[in-house]
Amino acid sequence: MNPNNWKYKLTVWMQGRYGIDPLYKALLIAYAAIVVLNLFFPSTLLWALSTATLVFAVYRVFSRQIARRAEENRRYLLARDSVKKKALLLVNRARSYKTHRYRQCPNCHTTLRLKKQIGTVTVNCPKCHTTFQVTIRH
Repeated sequence: MNPNNWKYKLTVWMQGRYGIDPLYKALLIAYAAIVVLNLFFPSTLLWALSTATLVFAVYRVFSRQIARRAEENRRYLLARDSVKKKALLLVNRARSYKTHRYRQCPNCHTTLRLKKQIGTVTVNCPKCHTTFQVTIRH
């Protein structure tokens, strides 16, 4: 049979189905990690967890409930971005430890990057324009 015919049949069959998204890719990575972990620590629980992860990932790809799958993906992206933001903040804090300090605005809780000036410093939040005092000891 002509390979193009298979492409066409697959395209027609996938119409109206959700398809691949970032959550699907994360589920596949989680599946691979669990399988590798199961190689070092054989367990029925790990095997069941890896199988459930793979089945759920495939189910999402072929699902016709597009709105539900899109909402799942949206929630996943919000959580992923939140974790990425916190990790990046920790990395930046470690890199600039000698020259800067990080403090939160008491009003809007925005994290501010301040030059390291030992003593009490008056700070104006650029987001909510609240003025407050910060003490930097070392």
